Amino acid sequence: MRALYFDIQRYLELKRKVSQDPNFKLQPYDLVLYSKDFEEPDIINENWIKLKLKLGGICGSDMHMMNLQNSMVLSTLTSFPSIPGHEIVGEVIEIGDNVKNLEKGDRVICDTNLPCEVRGLDPCPQCKTGGYNLCINLDKGDISPGVIFGVCKDTGGGWGEFVVAHRRFVYKIPENISWEQALIAEPIACALHGILKHRPHENDKCVVIGCGTIGLAVISTLKALGIKEIYATARYNFQAEIAKQLGAKEVFIAKKDIHIKKLGRKLDSKILSPPFESAYPYGGGADIIYDSVGNASSLNDALRLIKMKGHLILIGYPGNIKVDWTPLISKEITILSSNIFSHDTFEGQKKRTMEIALDLISSGAVNAEPFVTHTFDLDNYKKALETANNKSTNKAIKVAFKY
Repeated sequence: MRALYFDIQRYLELKRKVSQDPNFKLQPYDLVLYSKDFEEPDIINENWIKLKLKLGGICGSDMHMMNLQNSMVLSTLTSFPSIPGHEIVGEVIEIGDNVKNLEKGDRVICDTNLPCEVRGLDPCPQCKTGGYNLCINLDKGDISPGVIFGVCKDTGGGWGEFVVAHRRFVYKIPENISWEQALIAEPIACALHGILKHRPHENDKCVVIGCGTIGLAVISTLKALGIKEIYATARYNFQAEIAKQLGAKEVFIAKKDIHIKKLGRKLDSKILSPPFESAYPYGGGADIIYDSVGNASSLNDALRLIKMKGHLILIGYPGNIKVDWTPLISKEITILSSNIFSHDTFEGQKKRTMEIALDLISSGAVNAEPFVTHTFDLDNYKKALETANNKSTNKAIKVAFKY
């Protein structure tokens, strides 16, 4: 099959080259190799199915890896060579003997977590309570180590033509939504899992830091939950326009600390000007802030814009960054972190988060239409990764491989 793949040795070699050669310019596709005859993954056992992909998304976390910016903390819970990509929709083409809920030809989306049930293990304490996104057995069982698809050598990933998946971790796509809309159920599920950590009240002032795919997913989901006071910060004007379309009341373009001053005033704060520091709104602020980016700049902005005793929800994956935590203490902020998704309680029912996301899209409560802006054939992978890496030039939100 055609696939993009990489291994840890290549990652370490590039990392060394970047640190040692000041003239070396890393390209967003240097980490991956392209093969037209990569070995197709085989179904693991009778509980697994095989998919022919229709779309494989390129996520922000994927691009962090392509740019060698991700943390190495979870590197021991990976196996190689692996095919990147954990946003996956496709058609069932092969079914294990114990699979009764699916048929060949079904349109499905993958939940790409790889917890105990997928691995054929008795549930760990986290999986027992439904929190399989926090599984402690990610290096055991029927498959090789891996937190999710994309870093496990046995499953395949979204940047290849075929994947295999456990029967309990795929969901039929409702007939009334397109492949492109279905692909966005994964980031919507990530957004929803974070939002439900501390569900906002109708009149809460909510601020979303960043208007990439996850930030826009948060905005769209907040609107679906009936939240009216949604503000956002964005890097680019085209992101701001889509954010407004999806439900943001007002969007502020990030520029030095001008956006902090403007948004701070909107949130009824007075603006302090500490020496050698960016502006510090004080006295008002947002009830809840969602950081969809996870870098030093976004976290520093979030800590400034939040109110006393406010809640900061971390949905973007931060790495090893330097942050001034003084506002955390001085405002007694509560920080909640959100890792992928699993089960959540929604409208009185505990359900798989991905199922809730698909329902929200299918019902029209969440607008998934504007997200997929670019699709590329896998043969054109360099252009695809360049597009995903240069959002402003290409006005890109979600870039995907189309098979």
